[in-house]
Amino acid sequence: MELHDRMIITAASSGFGPSLLAMLGSLNLNWPGHPPVRVYDIGLDDETLHILDAHDVDVVKVPGFCPHWRKHFTWKIWCWNDAPAREIMWIDAGIVVLRPVDEIFEMLNTLGYFVVPTYHLLTENASEAACRGCGVDPAFRVGKMTLAGGFIGFNKSGTIQNIVEEALAVALTEEHIAATEQMHRHDQAIISLLMYRDLGNVVMADGTVYCGWLSPRQVPGQKVWVHRRALLKQDLDHFAAHISSPGLPHMPKDPLRDRQFRSAWKKVFGGLERFVRRLIKGELGKTESYNGVRNK
Repeated sequence: MELHDRMIITAASSGFGPSLLAMLGSLNLNWPGHPPVRVYDIGLDDETLHILDAHDVDVVKVPGFCPHWRKHFTWKIWCWNDAPAREIMWIDAGIVVLRPVDEIFEMLNTLGYFVVPTYHLLTENASEAACRGCGVDPAFRVGKMTLAGGFIGFNKSGTIQNIVEEALAVALTEEHIAATEQMHRHDQAIISLLMYRDLGNVVMADGTVYCGWLSPRQVPGQKVWVHRRALLKQDLDHFAAHISSPGLPHMPKDPLRDRQFRSAWKKVFGGLERFVRRLIKGELGKTESYNGVRNK
């Protein structure tokens, strides 16, 4: 296996196939000279796999390394450990890069990690079981922001390598990574707890510049947009057409107004809407939490 100095890694199931192709195209157009990319297959469809093969994209199928490997984002932590590079940058498939971010790898070289906050607290995102798995008291969560798992980097050496390896060891026990409440955040909870535990103060980059989620123009100088499949079709197709072919930098348009309205609606009425929907379906007694893979 060839060992790289630097590598970008991601993963996708069939539901994120189009977004994955767009993410790869955004790297090619908006970050020329980016490090090599590896895609981890957690259930990609044949059409997407054929396109990746046609463009010589490195694809590795994630094996069933534990009974719950495909749930709770356990696969993501395995990918961090498996990637054959000293410095790795994880980018979720539902993201597009808007500008070069070479400075991230400079941070990995000097600081050892790159993280941004989710602007939510660990008290709502990390379960008590996650705390037990990471060897900390539940009170340890107080006053600490959760670190985002969708755009994160590691220099896999020394203390950081130990943290990444321990994160997988913790996640192999399902109760430590599984969500028991709506706001629990699986992989993010574990990596956050371990980094705070072993590093003390964690240096964070600006989450709106590197993980802006409202639009590609959320803040001046924004470099990353976490669109979560809200790309307009013309932008999706344009990026996908440039996975490996040259082209000018491309700035996607703002998401559709109805998607923006839907986001605002969910913030205000989302809880009531879910209650009514589950009442109709007879699911009020069931726990509703996203387990880590979407196929639609």
